[in-house]
Amino acid sequence: MQVEEKLYQVALSQVRGVGYVLAQKLMARFGSAQAIFQSMPRELTQVPGVSQCIAQTIRSGDAYAQATEFLALHEKANIRILTPWEEAYPERLRHIDGTPTLLYLRGDVDLNAAKVLSIVGTRNATNYGKKVVETLLGELSAHTLLIVSGLAYGVDIHAHKTALAVGLPTLAVVAGGVDTVYPSAHKRVAEEMLARGGLLAEHPLRTKLAAHQFAARNRIIAGMADATIVVEAGKRSGALITAQYANAYNREVFAVSGSIYEPYSVGCHHLIKTHQAHLLTSAADIAYAMHWDEERPISKSILDVLDRISELTEVERSVAQVIGKLQGEVHIDQLSHQTQIPLNQLSAVLLQLELKKIVKFLPGRKFRLIAR
Repeated sequence: MQVEEKLYQVALSQVRGVGYVLAQKLMARFGSAQAIFQSMPRELTQVPGVSQCIAQTIRSGDAYAQATEFLALHEKANIRILTPWEEAYPERLRHIDGTPTLLYLRGDVDLNAAKVLSIVGTRNATNYGKKVVETLLGELSAHTLLIVSGLAYGVDIHAHKTALAVGLPTLAVVAGGVDTVYPSAHKRVAEEMLARGGLLAEHPLRTKLAAHQFAARNRIIAGMADATIVVEAGKRSGALITAQYANAYNREVFAVSGSIYEPYSVGCHHLIKTHQAHLLTSAADIAYAMHWDEERPISKSILDVLDRISELTEVERSVAQVIGKLQGEVHIDQLSHQTQIPLNQLSAVLLQLELKKIVKFLPGRKFRLIAR
């Protein structure tokens, strides 16, 4: 991406009244952030949601000037700013309610890793809970995956430490900015994570911590992952909020059972009893539910086969080819964007492709081609 376009994208995110949804409408209408800022107010106000005030703010140039200083400040602190229109931005977060208009990253981590798990739980983890984390991650280390958590006391920090110990990259989604590690007792672990993982936030540096930021960051912990694991959680645990977000995003949720006499098992048992989570007994449960043990098809050979399947309609063949070209697992929202087919129509096409054994439906509203 050109530096100039990145500046305009950051500037767009700084305009008061312009959130991700409205920014997407503007980008779709004008093609680039730079074009948005170079458009006349009457053109801008033709986009639903853009008021005269917003149009004038965009045209004033103040946001662009602020963006230049803003980027320089974060670059000096080795903090990378990510916008939703660049490749490094987490693809999974583009498909949730409340997509962050900007993300701030410290460290060296692939936010679009093929397999991502979030692990959350009580701040007062028991020896049992810690042992569960160690056993799970020890077994899962055979897979190439990213472990996400919140750097909090208890289950969170133990997940980060264990991931590092078994050689898995790990990402902490933090409240406030990535320049402030909270709790401060976890600074050493946070520094270790920067070499193979990192810290991620939706707030810029020098942001003061506030209570509401912790609940808000839980949506990112859930949205970043293909599945969320709740190890131990009390009746009012913040981990349950993360699980609620994961279910709302159509992601898989797993919960670990515990003693019926232990208060930190109450939340997990509730998730399982109310069918909000799968019962988790081993890493094999995760691999099975997520289809991780299935052999991945080779996209090029599948695309060749598609041309020879006569029972496919033109639309079905086109959708299948797009899935193959994108490679791996493709979210239905991404597929709708690529094919320009509305979700309701696309769902019908995908159903036919599934019945014809061309595609396989996966957790989290994802699809992949089936080898023939």
